[in-house]
Parts: sequence; C-alpha cells; structure tokens
Amino acid sequence: NGKNNVNGNGIQNNVHHDQCLDANKHPNLMGDDAFYSVLRQRVTNYLHDIGCPSGGPTLECLIIFWIVFCLWVVLMTASWYTGSFVIGGVTGICSAYLGAFGHNWIHQPKYKHWGWAILSLDTIGFSSECWYRDHLLQHHMYTNTPWDNHFRGTDPFLVTDPSRSRNFVQKHIMPCLLPVLLSFGCYANYLAHLTWILGGQEVLSIGKVLWPLIHYLFWSRWGWYGLAFYFGMNSITANYYFTIALMNHNAEHTLNVKKRNKARDWGEAQLLVSADWCVDIPFWQGIVFLWLNFHTVHHLFPRMDFSHHPEITKILRRTCKEFDIPYVVECPIQIYKEMMTSFSKPHSLMQEIIVYAGGL
Repeated sequence: NGKNNVNGNGIQNNVHHDQCLDANKHPNLMGDDAFYSVLRQRVTNYLHDIGCPSGGPTLECLIIFWIVFCLWVVLMTASWYTGSFVIGGVTGICSAYLGAFGHNWIHQPKYKHWGWAILSLDTIGFSSECWYRDHLLQHHMYTNTPWDNHFRGTDPFLVTDPSRSRNFVQKHIMPCLLPVLLSFGCYANYLAHLTWILGGQEVLSIGKVLWPLIHYLFWSRWGWYGLAFYFGMNSITANYYFTIALMNHNAEHTLNVKKRNKARDWGEAQLLVSADWCVDIPFWQGIVFLWLNFHTVHHLFPRMDFSHHPEITKILRRTCKEFDIPYVVECPIQIYKEMMTSFSKPHSLMQEIIVYAGGL
C-alpha cells in the first residue's frame, strides 16, 4: 500500500512501504570485522601500496591487449584472403582471447566509454551494451540464482539449475552434444540481442553492424564457402570461451544450494558459487584460460582489472583461512568432469534457492 509523504520542498511523494517484507525496517549491514569487509580493506590497502588505487589495468595488461587485438586483425585479414583452415582455426582461438579482454573492459566504465569493449566483444558477435546490463547487473549480483540471466542461458538444451529435474533428452543426449550446441553460441548471443533491439528492449549501437559486415566480406570473397568457413571460426571461439565460462559456475561445490543459502554475507556467497583453478600461475599465463581461472576474485571485485587477480587471490586465500571459509581450487579437468555431470544430474533437486543469502 502507498501513502503520501511530504518532502523538504513541501511536495507530496508516494512512498511504498511493504509491511510483509520489511515493516519499515532495514536489514543490518555486516560490521567492519565481517569477512567481506576485511577482505575489501586488505585489497584496498594492496592497491594503494602498488600505486594503483583505482584497480585499473597494469602496463603488462595493456601491452598484451593491443598485441592480441593487432594479431586478431592480421589473422582475420589472412583468413579472409587465404581461406586457410589452419589460419582460420588460429583466428578462432585469438578471437576468444579478444573476447576475454572484452569481458574485462565492460567492467571498467572508462575503457568501455573509450570503445575498447566494442573492439573486443562486438567484433566477435557479442554485444557490449547487452553484456554491460545483463552480465554486470544480473549475473554478478545474483550469481547462480533464478535472477541470474546466465542461470538459464542454455535452456532448454542444457539445464544448469541444480534444483530442477532433467528430462531424458536433457539428461542423456544434450550433454554429449555440448560442443555442437556451443558452436552456435556467438550466433545465439547476436540473434537474441537483435530480437531485443527490434522489440524496443535494447538500443542500437555502431557495434551491431561489425559482425554482419565481417560475414559479408567473407561471403563476397568466397561465397557460401566463406560463410561456412567463418561459421567454423566462430564455432572454435564459442567452444573455447563458453566451455570455460560454464566451468566457472557448474563445478560440484558451486551447486550446493544448502551451503549457499547459509552464506553469512554476499562475499561468502560468491565464494560458494564460483570455481577456480591454476591460481598460482602469473597473469600472462592466464591467457590460456581466458583469465577465468581467477573467477572468484573477479566476482568479489568485478570492477577490478584482471591483471591484479593473481595477487588478490593470495590475499583472498589468507583471509579465507582466517575466517574458516572454504576456498576451493581444483584441477581444471576435474571441474570439467563435474560440470558435465551437473548437466545430467541435479545436485540440489527440489531445494529452494534463496536469492539473498544469509537470511536477508
């Protein structure tokens, strides 16, 4: 029910009060001695100590980005000119590296504003505008809950919700077809966003014309072979990128609904729904995993550039040990196996997923 209140200018405003939910009371915030509070302060101190309080990219990160982007341009040109399967395959892999940087730039307003996200995402079929809203404002806030848009991103083919049952096809057939399904990942992303634009739910940006333009260039040179060839390149990109992305939130421990519902704060909840591996390698080696192997830190500090993740992960491990909070790091092969099992077997069948963990 709404009731009229008068603001400082003497103007009446309608203010909604929900007696059932909060009865005009606000939930208590965690204290300065809570896990996430302590972790944030330690990370802040570290960034100040290294002279990068904003958490922006390091020089090493910037150099690698421009090397990857220039290499992508050269490889894409060579693929268009030669139609070579080998060059096309390498280009598909390089595109995944470029997409990894795009994922990094959309989390940092300055670099998104400069257009770096367009160079890294829209060029490979993703929408930087759509990712900015859906990925940041849904996936990162409500990870592995019904409000997470990634939670049903593969429905109805692959079911990732650990509380839902699977039918025969979803349980026995679709997991075996994972590489085939992911081959259409870039196209599914593009067409979904295009549908939203046509429906007035999304805005049209210059980046939306880049991917169709690349398709046209391949078709104009090679005809239908060119389109099939470019589809193959995109299939490699999608399989590389989305396989690792799915591993981040479909390991066995990330699907334990009971544990997540008992999380004492948002930071602890993120630890329980994110999967990491090979966290002891230096930043530049993380390109093999598209830097998604440091995913827990990324979820705890989404605006921080991923070039800081290796060092911040060390702080995270120390803090988790002090607070007796489990931080799971597994072998990537084991996580992949657990992910494939989760597609067939719900780990928390018929359990209710609480969006706001910790009783909030």
